[in-house]
Amino acid sequence: MSLVRYESKDHVATVTMDRASAHNALNNALVNELRNAWLRFRDSDDRVAVLASCEEKYFCVGADVRDLPSDMWHAVPGLGVELDKPVIAATSGWVVGGGVVFVQMADLCVASETTRFSYPEVKIGTTGGGISSIVSRMPHKIAMEFLLVGEELSVERAYQIGFVNRIAPQGQHLVQAQELAAKIAGAAPLVVQGLKRLARDAMPKGPLETVAEARRILDPIRTSEDLKEGVAAFREKRKPRFKGK
Repeated sequence: MSLVRYESKDHVATVTMDRASAHNALNNALVNELRNAWLRFRDSDDRVAVLASCEEKYFCVGADVRDLPSDMWHAVPGLGVELDKPVIAATSGWVVGGGVVFVQMADLCVASETTRFSYPEVKIGTTGGGISSIVSRMPHKIAMEFLLVGEELSVERAYQIGFVNRIAPQGQHLVQAQELAAKIAGAAPLVVQGLKRLARDAMPKGPLETVAEARRILDPIRTSEDLKEGVAAFREKRKPRFKGK
């Protein structure tokens, strides 16, 4: 059973997390399917994507502590897959841990009035570090209180500080996000993509974003056929036959 639904209409992709049994907790399977969805979006004719949840009370509760993903950042748009096309987060209910990182890395956020943000890592005793980039997405001292105290951030406060673009009535967040996406999809694609790249380059990057850039270059080499061929050729004392794959 698929944990991610990808629907395309009029150049708008809707990527829906569908692991309701665990409130979209991020395990290895969900992470892999989200990464595949972002790859599909990157290579498609879709011009903007909306990231949503299959349920109203939970957007995403973060990492699955019973099945911790080895590379959770692979699921995050702009980290696991570099994107030149915009992503809109459509949130409702609880947005916890890695779910906050999704919103952090999205270009826009339309939040239901039921949305509640929480990043409780200081209360659990662990961190993946991806949240550090939030200091370039909201005012520094507010970001540090959110991270270090670990208390809930209301949707109203998130809107006041610019972390949320719009607050929608309950049940209307996805509709409003798709309406916003349709406006972007109807604009000049080259300009939209160019502005996203320029804005991305102008924004200060957190440590994990820098590491992700390097990993996107190095990981394909580490898993390549050429690496296997090079090692085999070295052992067999022959000239390697590289294919660029």
